[in-house]
Amino acid sequence: MFRAKLYRNIGDTVICLLCWNMCKIKEGRKGKCKVRLNVKGELYTTTYGNLSAVDSRPIELKPFFHFKPGSSSLTFSTYSCNLNCPWCQNWHLSKVEPPRNYKLVPPEYLVNLAKARGDLSLCASFNEPTLLFEYLLDCFRIAKNSGLLNTMVSNGYMTPKALKELRNSGLDAINMDIKGTNKVYQDYCAPPSGKSDYVWRSAKTAVKLGIHLEMVNLLVTGVNDDEESIREVINKHLKFVGPQIPLHFTRYYPAYKFTNSPTKISVIERAIEIALKEGVEYVYIGNVPGHRREYTYCPECGEVLVKRYSTEILKNEIKNGRCWKCGREIYGVW
Repeated sequence: MFRAKLYRNIGDTVICLLCWNMCKIKEGRKGKCKVRLNVKGELYTTTYGNLSAVDSRPIELKPFFHFKPGSSSLTFSTYSCNLNCPWCQNWHLSKVEPPRNYKLVPPEYLVNLAKARGDLSLCASFNEPTLLFEYLLDCFRIAKNSGLLNTMVSNGYMTPKALKELRNSGLDAINMDIKGTNKVYQDYCAPPSGKSDYVWRSAKTAVKLGIHLEMVNLLVTGVNDDEESIREVINKHLKFVGPQIPLHFTRYYPAYKFTNSPTKISVIERAIEIALKEGVEYVYIGNVPGHRREYTYCPECGEVLVKRYSTEILKNEIKNGRCWKCGREIYGVW
């Protein structure tokens, strides 16, 4: 076990300040995430260097469509999660507590492996990477000093203070998964008091800190795929992070405990139509390879700037961060 950061004490109870669950952890107990443990009034993490997977993957798979397209990222994960979504796509990692006996993977190993493989960045992903917080602080600092970029794929439920520390250690880009409305969080993901606004607040903080941000909304059949829920996500996207931040609507497939049918493509297309009409400049479809809404279009002249097929870049016409045709600046790290 390693000493954790971001907590305070009230008597022999530890209040964890890493995420919005704000767990009150008594002596000998763990938080909701099952990886942070109160030992004699001090908080410890059981995930430091405790990795479940390491793999080089295309940056588009995260998805990051506006961050170094065509590059690869050394992607790694630990175990467990701080939310409890019953449709989790990575349940084999997120629903498993970390083993107590493991071989620690030093941060330097990941950095050296990424450079040897020609990866441009590190990416903490698969399960919820916030649970690797202390490890990420070390990984990101060492990676940045070695010339690598640092990214995360997250549910966004971390506190602004945690996000600031990650940024100070070298976080360059984050993809946040917004599950839907407050009701979705309260009924499914973080009952009974979860809130979507916690994620939007973290997303707003990311923008203020200058972290490259992209938002993802997995449209789950019968949960958040109705037009009212979609419109709320779009309106909050515009309110909290603004029109230039990319928004991905992703197709759900049955997984873990959820057997509802896959999202209708027409529903996703309708969501994209609404988002564009309301003023979101970059809107994408996910998990539908070959769809024209995998492409990046110039919001000014409509020119196809980046043509994709799934994770493959077929064409990239962005020149010095601008549309080659009309000169419009395109949000991203190109």
